[in-house]
Amino acid sequence: MKRFILFAAFSALLLVFGGAALAQDDIITLNDASPSIDAVITLPQDMSGVVSLDLQNASVTMLDSNNEVVFLMTDPRVHHLELSIAPNTGTHTVHVERLPGAVEAYVRIESKSEMTTTPPAAELTQGQVTLNQEAALPLNSSAPGGSVDVAIPQDTTGLVQATFPGANATAQVVDESGQVVAAAYNGHVDAVNMLVDGGNYTFTILGNNLASDVVAGVAVAPQEAVAEEIAPIAVDNSADMGIVETGAPAGDAPQTAAACTATISASSVNLRSGPGTGYTVLSYGYRGETYPVGGQNPQGNWFVIGTDTGSAWVSGSVIVRSGECDGLTVYNIPYREAEPAPVVIVTPDAVTTVVQPAQPAGTYYDDDYYEHEDEHEHEEHEHEEHEHEEHDDD
Repeated sequence: MKRFILFAAFSALLLVFGGAALAQDDIITLNDASPSIDAVITLPQDMSGVVSLDLQNASVTMLDSNNEVVFLMTDPRVHHLELSIAPNTGTHTVHVERLPGAVEAYVRIESKSEMTTTPPAAELTQGQVTLNQEAALPLNSSAPGGSVDVAIPQDTTGLVQATFPGANATAQVVDESGQVVAAAYNGHVDAVNMLVDGGNYTFTILGNNLASDVVAGVAVAPQEAVAEEIAPIAVDNSADMGIVETGAPAGDAPQTAAACTATISASSVNLRSGPGTGYTVLSYGYRGETYPVGGQNPQGNWFVIGTDTGSAWVSGSVIVRSGECDGLTVYNIPYREAEPAPVVIVTPDAVTTVVQPAQPAGTYYDDDYYEHEDEHEHEEHEHEEHEHEEHDDD
């Protein structure tokens, strides 16, 4: 595997390979001898940057400094990607490899100071967005997510631009069969350019913890309109390929959620940053409180709701849903279960560490309860030490 390093230097990035600069128009061949490459991206404080990739038969995965996936594209219909990396999100690694079934794949990777802009387009307020059209997607705490349908004529390619700065968003693109084409997670990417083959697609954007209103946008331009800046790789390649399944549910593409509410049915519950107990707790909900529902995870057991301070995820086991909840938008965000937490038990003779499964995320009261128990044990231990000291003085 080849490894590259992209360092930010003011308005540009430097691409380095094997200690020597790599010409940015070089095409890299991925085959059995070298099936993948990595590019490491580091941005200065408070600055954003764009990584640009021309692709043929290749998939792209971007990882954050914790080795968590923050972007994924595994579809041969995508020929060009530009990923705008949000400021202060740390170091990232872009991993490019052959799609399954491809004998050879090709990639050209470079750095840019800003995204390729699409030409002025007619703004639509409803219906499918097609060539030379764009649509705005307002996001707020009550309606943190939404979808835009895109239609690119068959036998053509179109550049689709999705922008959502300040939304700390998770976004995904699916085709008309529900197959996930690309997805961005956890707010590390705040805009995407994607040159894709003709077809019908749905772009879904979910803002996380929105403190104020945000307007996302989706625009479509013909490839010819950006030909001076984007030149797909032209390599005669007859390799057989397949499309990678990414775990999205089959069936109809996600649709914009209808009116649906969730009422808390437990005394108090954790409201989290993602679907599962492995995500951080943002705030708490209490019995009888009702929130608007903006979508669900693919398993249908966690739901994203709008709160006074933004949006959050809540387990379906602690809510009662009401209204039109059958057409909720499905967000392909990985379910994450909390790891078992180590519990330290203090005894007079020794300190023993045991592993105990993490407590269910039903309420934060349980967490407080265990903290109070620890304080009580600590007080008892101090009392025993005090009696022992008095005995020694006697």
